[in-house]
Amino acid sequence: MSGLALELREKRDRLGLKGPRAAEWLAAQGIALPMTPNTWTHPEGAIAADALLVARLGSAEFFLEDGAAGTTLERISPSLDGSLPGVYPVLREDWAFLLGGDEVHDVLAQVCNVNFAALSLASRPLIMTLMIGVAVLVVPQSVAGGGQGREAARRYRIWCDPTFGPYLGESLGAVVIECGGRYTGVSG
Repeated sequence: MSGLALELREKRDRLGLKGPRAAEWLAAQGIALPMTPNTWTHPEGAIAADALLVARLGSAEFFLEDGAAGTTLERISPSLDGSLPGVYPVLREDWAFLLGGDEVHDVLAQVCNVNFAALSLASRPLIMTLMIGVAVLVVPQSVAGGGQGREAARRYRIWCDPTFGPYLGESLGAVVIECGGRYTGVSG
């Protein structure tokens, strides 16, 4: 497993949708949806960087993020320009981070009250919580490379409102650095 790191992710296409017909509309676009609230999914066999991530935030609310070279959201977004009864787009300009490494749970224990180490990743949980006082979405994922005789490593994709992005990055980055890690992708 690589060392502890927090990475500020590059800008990707994101889309929020809510409303009583949002799930129906997304399914009509050929997008696989998580069946229960507070879970996420992606195309089978495509956990790579270019996979579309679909998170169900509630019974009728969704957050989607395309991969770095993904084109799904670019393809479906023009369909939302007209009036679609029961389907309401939500502006998503979130800052996105990726946190992982050997000491990841030590960092998370310092900045959040959720015990991420105890989560079962098989259910693909989506966590909405506060991290250093900032509302965040967190998607825990397992990655290959846990090492011989070790469990798969975990990494955490984290999103927050753009007005709190610099604060969250600076504060979480400081904890990561104090724990011997690095903060990358910082502009400026």
